[in-house]
Amino acid sequence: MPAPVILLIALTVIMAVIGVYRWIVSHREDEYIHIDDDPSGEMIKNQRETARELQKIDRIGIILTVVTAVYGVVLVVLYLYQGLNYRPTA
Repeated sequence: MPAPVILLIALTVIMAVIGVYRWIVSHREDEYIHIDDDPSGEMIKNQRETARELQKIDRIGIILTVVTAVYGVVLVVLYLYQGLNYRPTA
C-alpha cells in the first residue's frame, strides 16, 4: 500500500480516537445549569473546566477533519490524474 494512503488511514484513525475521547469527556459533563451552587463553587468550576476541555477537543477535531478531507481529495485527484494520463509503453 502506498505511503500517502497509509497517511490518510492514520489521519482517519486519529480522528476516530479524538471522537471517542470527546464522547468520553462529554459523558462527565453535567447538563444542568447551577446558578446557586455550594459556597465553594465546585460544581460550576467543574462545568467550566469540562466546557473548556470540550472546546479544545472540538477545535482540534475540526482542524484535523478539514486537513484529512483536503488531503483525501488531493490524493484522489492526483491518483485520477495519473490514471487518466497513463500511456502504456509497448
